[in-house]
Amino acid sequence: MSERFDSLDKYYKTINSFDLASRILFWVNTVLTVAVYFLDGNDQAKSILTGLFIITTLLYFVADNSLGIFLIPGAEEKRRTHLLTNSFGVPLDNERTNKYYNNTLEPSLLKLGANVFENSLFASRVTSEMAKQERWKILFFVLVLVVSLMIRNTDIELISIVAQTIFTSTLLSSWVRLEVLRKKNKDIYKCLYDVFLLRRDGGGTNEESTYARILDCFVQYESAKAYSGVKQSSKIFFRINDEVTAEWEQTKRNLKIEERSTEEQ
Repeated sequence: MSERFDSLDKYYKTINSFDLASRILFWVNTVLTVAVYFLDGNDQAKSILTGLFIITTLLYFVADNSLGIFLIPGAEEKRRTHLLTNSFGVPLDNERTNKYYNNTLEPSLLKLGANVFENSLFASRVTSEMAKQERWKILFFVLVLVVSLMIRNTDIELISIVAQTIFTSTLLSSWVRLEVLRKKNKDIYKCLYDVFLLRRDGGGTNEESTYARILDCFVQYESAKAYSGVKQSSKIFFRINDEVTAEWEQTKRNLKIEERSTEEQ
């Protein structure tokens, strides 16, 4: 099998669908909230929009919580199983991947470190791109709030709507968790870079120390993903895949991560 194949793609397609629905419903709720405010003098239209708002709010609650409680944790659990299967050459389930993990070390703790090393590189780059987009969204709402506060005749109800959108929805908390995940992935990547750099240069660290640091990075990586509950963007991943893959290949050469003949992983 020469093409990239990931049997977990089917799970992430479902996650992508729920994520898209959640994002659309968030913006629909925001628009409906503002529309209800401006239709204060039209009771019939206001009643219809309020009913739509209740329905879309319930749908948003279902979609968002399905993602955070069931779909993302379930897919990440399967991904963790794949990671350990590939790292130690033990078939922990019947799922298979090809060209998802791209190093040629023999099954071992060292291979686990290389897999997490690669994952943290891709994750840090994807979350960095995601964070740029979320910052613009947060900035937009903050500017709207600031402008509303600066205009003296702005109705306090409109200000409360904007403030509620920023602070009581998942908008701000999701952004903060994304930034934390981005920072954690960068730290894990830097830690594992140092581990493999010392290994290449024979820096005097014994195997026990190397393996302990790898396990520490693995635990940190999985803990960060579990804490954040962030669904990383597949669209961004595929857009930057070639660039980051080239970076990973160069990193492997620089750190002398051994290669052998390519075979199905």
